[in-house]
Amino acid sequence: MLKVNVKILARALRIVIPLTLIGAAIACAAEPEPASPLPDVQATVQAEVVNQLAAVPTATAWPTHTPYPTATAYPTSTPYPTGTPLPTASPYPTATPYPTYTPYPTPTEAATPTPQPTYTPYPTPAPPSVIIQQAEVPTAAPVDPAAVQRPPLGSFAELDTTGRADSILRSHVLGGANCSTVAELSMELSREQDVAILKVYDLRVFVSTSSRVECAGTARWSQGDDSSIIVFVEHDGDGDNFYGYRSRTRGFN
Repeated sequence: MLKVNVKILARALRIVIPLTLIGAAIACAAEPEPASPLPDVQATVQAEVVNQLAAVPTATAWPTHTPYPTATAYPTSTPYPTGTPLPTASPYPTATPYPTYTPYPTPTEAATPTPQPTYTPYPTPAPPSVIIQQAEVPTAAPVDPAAVQRPPLGSFAELDTTGRADSILRSHVLGGANCSTVAELSMELSREQDVAILKVYDLRVFVSTSSRVECAGTARWSQGDDSSIIVFVEHDGDGDNFYGYRSRTRGFN
């Protein structure tokens, strides 16, 4: 309200002061009339001020301040529940690599066995019809037994109880690679005979199946000259395995 009155007074003064100055100027310029009374300037100014104040409209009061509404606090946040940690992963075990595949050796094809010659029976002797006088045969000179080179003959076999023959028959696909093992078995067997085999060389496979393995070669004997020989390992079909040797002059079995 005080600010409004100051403004009204300032407006009145801006009107009254110019009027007062104008009146004073006119009074100074005009010749004074001795008979006229002096104007009451103070009363005129006061009257004008009162009139101006009365013309000023009543100030409208400022509206009552409406306070801001009280802020509603946000509700207290509920913390997230503590997370359960994931279990530690168990690493997969290290894979064991497969063993390197070892290919089977290429089997050596056994040679086609030579068939045994057809047995030719001895002719039936005819009864003698004429008595022939036996001629005298001159006595031969005595022969030194040490000078006679008799090749060992015959066939020998032995029941295998060591499992070596079974191992040879199971690996019959190796072909000639088994011949040296078969020859070793035959050399062991020959030590039980009168004449032993010292060595078998030039070995080659003739038969190589799951039931029989035969190899031919040349045997060096403890007595006599070297001769051809056949060493073998066989399964008899009754669950037994045999090994042995025979002279090659007896042919192939």
